[in-house]
Amino acid sequence: MVTTIDLEASSSDPASRRALDNLSISVAKSKRIVVVTGAGISCSCGIPDFRSSDGLYSLVKKQYPDAVLKGRDLFDASLFRDPTSTSIFYTFISQLKQSIDEASPSRTHQFIRTLDEKKKLLRSYTQNIDGLEERAGLVGSSSREARVNGKGKAKLRVKDVRNVQLHGDIHRVRCTLCSADLPCTEEYLQFFADGLAPDCPECTLRSEARLARSARPLRIGTLRPAIVLYDEAHPLGDDIGTIQASDASRKPDMLIIMGTSLKVHGLRKLVKDFAKVVHASAPSDPTSAKGKSRSWMGKVIFVNKTPPGSEWNGIIDYHIAGETDLWAHRVEEEWRRARPDDWQVQQTLDNVEGGPFKTVKEVVGKGMRKYLSLYPVLGPRQMLIDGIYRWQEAYSSWNGEYPSSPGRQPIHYTAQSSCFPDEAAPVDVALHGWRLQPVEETRSW
Repeated sequence: MVTTIDLEASSSDPASRRALDNLSISVAKSKRIVVVTGAGISCSCGIPDFRSSDGLYSLVKKQYPDAVLKGRDLFDASLFRDPTSTSIFYTFISQLKQSIDEASPSRTHQFIRTLDEKKKLLRSYTQNIDGLEERAGLVGSSSREARVNGKGKAKLRVKDVRNVQLHGDIHRVRCTLCSADLPCTEEYLQFFADGLAPDCPECTLRSEARLARSARPLRIGTLRPAIVLYDEAHPLGDDIGTIQASDASRKPDMLIIMGTSLKVHGLRKLVKDFAKVVHASAPSDPTSAKGKSRSWMGKVIFVNKTPPGSEWNGIIDYHIAGETDLWAHRVEEEWRRARPDDWQVQQTLDNVEGGPFKTVKEVVGKGMRKYLSLYPVLGPRQMLIDGIYRWQEAYSSWNGEYPSSPGRQPIHYTAQSSCFPDEAAPVDVALHGWRLQPVEETRSW
């Protein structure tokens, strides 16, 4: 059975409040959380979802009252068979992208980012095409940062992908012929607004190159939004399957599902597969001492306004009825209260103002590693007397990494000082102006 907890009623119901607090602590203690999200997490950003009364489907009907298209038809691959439905699709997508460009990540997006920063997020999977997760700081599967370009089509760097975009990305376009993947520019967006498809620039270049050689021109493909429609294969489907299998093998200990109606077949299967693995991590004997200490493991949480159907009994453990933003805020508040050490920011030397040292990371020259510079805020005479035991000029070139004082150039030495009591630890020192700067010896990567 699914346990339903009303988020708003928890303010007056002690039992609901305790249940929510316990789930918040479970989130804080979890180490490998899988998050699955849908359009509901972006509603507070000003982006309507698909199925509500003010959702995207309803907006389509208002904008095109004479069009014989159901809501689902607008996102079905079959629309490309008809020129009219294709034009309506392009026009609608252009307007949708403009509204997305004006939106900002919600509290729920930031919450997912927090899980990643706290090293608790195994991976995020989303049905959304708005790319707000990436704006919140999670590299998406459609991002160029996550691609490895080589012979053939680009592959994903799995370790760099923090958010898997199951339905593509509205901020990119791809060619219907050569599958070139490109950013959606204002020029392309204007074509879409007029119900037209722009020509693929890569196809055009190849065709023009053949014409220049007096060869027969090639066929030129057109660009379309790089989103995945119903009954359409994902261009990165194999890579996404590999990521999902890898995540399942890493034994996630919690599954959080937010803002989705769980209507799409592929997503239902993904959720069921992850739920099975997560439940396997739950303690076999919750009444034992070991089981009680791990009671936070193995939970599947569904946060949505509407409840899940009966098919989810035994799969979803908890249904949090309410706004995802409100629940995310509550979890973070309880997490901060119950485990304040998780939110402590380690104060390093570079965060200490007015202290005698400042920590700086730099790179000297190509192929040199980052190293540590300690800036003693002391006069050179005092440092020479108190700190430096032996000086020896180091014949190293100056890469211009240190700002010189007026009329002076840095002087590099190898020295051993009281700052580095180990006699076998020589350091480079740059002397310029009133600052003496010991620097750890640089090495190649």
